[in-house]
Amino acid sequence: MQLESRDNITTLGAIGIIAYVTADIAHHLLGHGAACLIEGGRINRLSSIFVDCSRTGTSIDLAGPCANLALGMLAAWGVHFKARLSTATRLFCILLAAFNLMWVTMQLIFSAFTRTDDWAWPMQEWRVAVPVRYATIAMGALAYVLIVRFIGASLGPFARPRNRAMIIVGTAWLGAGAIACAAASFDPLPAAALRVAAPQSLLLSVGLLFAPRHAARAARPENAVPEPLARSIAWIASAVAVAVLSVAFLGPGIALAR
Repeated sequence: MQLESRDNITTLGAIGIIAYVTADIAHHLLGHGAACLIEGGRINRLSSIFVDCSRTGTSIDLAGPCANLALGMLAAWGVHFKARLSTATRLFCILLAAFNLMWVTMQLIFSAFTRTDDWAWPMQEWRVAVPVRYATIAMGALAYVLIVRFIGASLGPFARPRNRAMIIVGTAWLGAGAIACAAASFDPLPAAALRVAAPQSLLLSVGLLFAPRHAARAARPENAVPEPLARSIAWIASAVAVAVLSVAFLGPGIALAR
């Protein structure tokens, strides 16, 4: 399917799905899961939305956000090598940076505000005072805004035609929500798709929808990417494989022992 921007929608969706699932794996498997095993624990169940470890602790809780931060920064660094990247790989790096960095900052805001989720135990253990907690919320919000601006600036070359950047981020955002909810629909947790997967995928990365406005401001004729993103069997096939594996294994969850 082609729209005004002439980018292939199927390929855009594939890139978005792979970028989101990579962020999800980084958070749950490479972050919480790896820390659980390193701490000598056993993973009773690891899914696309939750890690049940036999041990608890600050290092395990913070490992998920730290994994997202590391991967997000690496992807953001990769964006600077745009001259050496194909259009598809360039978009992948931008979206990978967006999903990971927005996950870290929005989750920090949520944890500090509600005293739940990954940052809650560390804040309790460190006895974070109320003023510091509110300052953390403010700093998280500021960081989120800066990330949205960075993603928008990175999408500047894709700001023409006028709706091109919006189609790119909108397709990726909806693709992330679709695969997250599809996997969580197999999770034994009641209403997991609605209660956890949808907020995890759509709410944490909602800043993507504001990036095109910054992309339009950052657009420069000399840096524009005029060629449309072509249909890529490689990206589409990879996304199908990633989606199937995510739904089949991370959906119901798997157990891992040290």
